[in-house]
Order: sequence, then structure tokens, then C-alpha cells
Amino acid sequence: IAYFSSTTTFENEFQTKEYGTTYTESFVSPDNWLPGDTTNKTVIVTNSGQVDEAVRISLSEMWTPNNSNATLNGWIHADGTKSNHTTENELSTDVRAAIINFTNNSDWTKVGDYYYYNYRLAPGQTTDSLIESVTFNALTKLGDTCITSSENGIKTITCNSSGEDYDHATYKLTVNIETVQYNKYQEAWNTNFAIASEKPVSGVDTLLTNAVNTSGTEYNELTKSKMFVMTHPRTDQTPAQTEYRYIGDNPNNYIYFNCDSLSNQNSNTCEIWRIIGVFDVDDGTGNYEQRIKLVRGSALPDTKQWDTRTSEMYPNDNWGKNEWEGSIMETYLNDEGEYYTRTGTAANYGLKATAKSLIGSAKYYLGGTHYDNENAYGSADAMYLWERGSEVYNQNNATRNTSWVGEVSLMYPSDQYLVYANGVDAVCYGNPKACYIADTSSNGTPNAGWIYNSNNLEGQNGISDNWFVSPYSSNSNSVFNASSVGSFSDNRGIYFNGARPVVYLKSNIKIIEGTGERTNPYKLGL
Repeated sequence: IAYFSSTTTFENEFQTKEYGTTYTESFVSPDNWLPGDTTNKTVIVTNSGQVDEAVRISLSEMWTPNNSNATLNGWIHADGTKSNHTTENELSTDVRAAIINFTNNSDWTKVGDYYYYNYRLAPGQTTDSLIESVTFNALTKLGDTCITSSENGIKTITCNSSGEDYDHATYKLTVNIETVQYNKYQEAWNTNFAIASEKPVSGVDTLLTNAVNTSGTEYNELTKSKMFVMTHPRTDQTPAQTEYRYIGDNPNNYIYFNCDSLSNQNSNTCEIWRIIGVFDVDDGTGNYEQRIKLVRGSALPDTKQWDTRTSEMYPNDNWGKNEWEGSIMETYLNDEGEYYTRTGTAANYGLKATAKSLIGSAKYYLGGTHYDNENAYGSADAMYLWERGSEVYNQNNATRNTSWVGEVSLMYPSDQYLVYANGVDAVCYGNPKACYIADTSSNGTPNAGWIYNSNNLEGQNGISDNWFVSPYSSNSNSVFNASSVGSFSDNRGIYFNGARPVVYLKSNIKIIEGTGERTNPYKLGL
């Protein structure tokens, strides 16, 4: 039998992708760790390979006493003394000698002894740190034995340590990091915990991709879609902070808000609001989150009194009272049956249920200032500091709170005048009292920032004097406002001025569509 035959050998090479993980630790070991001391410690995980990964972390602690015959288990009684941590009472009342301070984020979930990173870690991606620091519990008492002696009328107290307690001990925190390829994590780790394939992108994340550093960057047409990074030093009420603001005359920060529903957002079912920026916001419990701050696109249709309560200084005159909580304005914006609850027809311009579901409580600062003959009320940067300061009216036994926690407020003065930063308008930025929009800049265009310009957005309300939340500290009844020509001043709370509500969105709210342009506003989603 004749046939044709051909044999060929092919070398088939299968190349696997690189698997790699990088761990970055920020930690400096203290030499003299005392009760109450906090030491920063962060660990982040980066996928440095080419294969999707899952990440989990376990923590283990060990105390080594100075006395080799002693034992330490890491627990102390509520009075700070060493505990055996065995009795029922001890198990329910003991506290840790070392307190691990976890970061305030929702990216990690504890299951059993492990903290799982909630999302697939794609190549090049990095986790947030699980922990931020460790504190040596301030309650901890060190086990010194003290002997008192007297000689020639001089008392001497000598203290020596037995080495059995937490004095001169060594604390070791071990962070155990495990990674496995993402599509095998449940099998490899024998767990039913579900790790999401994608991390949700919040509205904050979306906006910050367009943020630019202010250093050396002048505002121009090319930066209209971007927020500018601004840094501020520590104040009486806030730590040093970095925030992101829209500046200029008309940036791309339009957004649909106060809609009938999230499923149908358009100019007929929503109001047009504007994004002031992204800020580190205290939710009222000391927990800071990055959140988006919105201001209504134009003033409410009817001018409002800030307050009409009789002042302490002039009990016979109805001049108002510059205390935010309980004021006419605060009550109107936040109480049921008022602006906070939309009732009756659309003419009430209250908040709809959908809008309220997106708003989170926030701490608003109520610091004020006085008039200075040399510096007026200060620059826009100075405003930021005194707004978060502690200067308030305090004469004649008056009391004023320096902060308030709630849902709806008014703008800070700095919100209006920081929009003139980075070459937008040096006068309005450096001396808001001298900011007159009727003037023109060197190129002949009006010196108007976007907040002033949007006071009459859609023709809903003509430009008028607008209230701020901040009080004037030199008397009991005046609060700050921006005039109809843009200048900054103070005014009696009984007068009728425009009001533009502001809110902070919850941190998990997404931006699902839009470019922020007036013709294509951002749309929100969950």
C-alpha cells in the first residue's frame, strides 16, 4: 500500500503571566513608647504582576516583658493594671494595652481571623491601608514599686520596676499579608466570602481624576473641567487639609440635583445645582470622609431673613441673633414641613425625597471675625481659617457655638471668594470687601466668579445680596453676606437677603453620566 506521509514537530511554548505583589510599609519603631503615645503604621499592597489578585490580612500581637519569668497577654483592667483576662468579668470589661487604629474606610471586611480586601486587585492597582496607627493605651499603669525614705528632712522616693508589667516591655505587631490569584481565592482560602470584581467608583473618584495642582497653574479655558487643589493649615477646629475646588467664571461643574427620581434626570425633573468641590468632611462623630459639596444653582425664589430673635445686647430691639442653630434660616432649611421636606406645589422649592437620600450629615463651622481697619475681613485664604476658628460673639454672657451638625446649610464666605484664586481675580481673592463686579479686569471682561454669575441661573431669581452661614463676631445680631455687586460685608440678620442652600453628598454617591457642562450636567447614582 502506497501513501504519502509527512511528520512535522512543532515546539509549542506556553508562557505564564508574571505574578507579583509589592508591600509598602510606613513605620518608624519608637524607642520610648509611653502610655498615650500613637505611632503611625500603614501597610498597602500593590499588584506588581500581570495576574488579578485577591488580598487578605491577619494581625497578630505579642508582648514580651522585661522579666523572662513574667507573661503579658495584651490586656489591662479598666483601671490600667495588668489583667489575666480569664474571668467572666475580665472578658467583658478588659481593654487592650495596645490599640490598633483601623482606617475609616469600607474597603476591608473581617471574616474570622482575616481582613479581606473587598475588591479584585488588578495589575497596577493598590489597596488602601487597613490600619493607620497603634496607640499605647493611656490607661496603662506601669508596674513600678516605690519606696519612700527620709534623711536630714529630705524625702526621697525611689521607684524600681519588677519587669513583670508593661514598663520596659516590647510590643510586636505582625501584619500577615496573603495574596492569591483572584479566580481561585475561595478554593485556595476555603472561604465563601465574596470579593467583588470591580471597586465602585464614587463621584469623588470621578471628579478627582481631573484635579490639578494649583502650584504654578493659572486658571484658563483649558482648566474649566478641572478642580484646583488647595491646601490649608490646621485651624482651631480642623487638621491641616487638602481640598479640591472649582474656580473661575464658569467651570464645568453643573449637576442635576433635587430630581423626581434617579432614573429620570433632566431639566424638567431636576434643579440645576453646582459642585463647589471635594472636601474632607467630619460627619459629626470625628470620622472624616472625602465628600462632594453642592450649592443650589441660584438663590431660592424668595429672599429670607437670617434670624429675627431679640438679641441679648438690645433686649428691646428686634435686631435678630447671629446664632445659627435655632435661627430662622437654619430652621427653615432643616426642619420637617419647611425646605427640608417638600410639601405642596413645586413653588415651595423644597427638597424631594430622592435628594434627601443622597445627603449626609456634616459638621459645619461657625467661626466668625471682626472688621479690621487695615485688613478689612481678610483675604479669601484668611476667611477659610477664621470660619473654622473659635472667634464668636461672646459679650454680655452670650454663648455661640463654633460648629453645628446637620444636613442643609449656607455657603461659607471662602466658598464664594476662593473661586478667584490662581489669577482669576487678584482683588476679589485678596480683599473680598473690595470685590465689585461692576469693575473690569485689564482685558475688559467682568471680574465675576462662577458663584456670583450663577446667582441668576435660569432666570429663577435676580442677583441680590446673599447670606452666608458665618456670623460677625463684634455684635450679637449681624452675619456675613455678599452684596449684589459681589463685595463682602456684614448685615443685620433681620434683613431679607437671598439664600442658596448647600449640602454634602454621602461619600458613596456616584457620578454616572455627564461632563459637567451646562448642556450636559453630571447625573448622580447609587
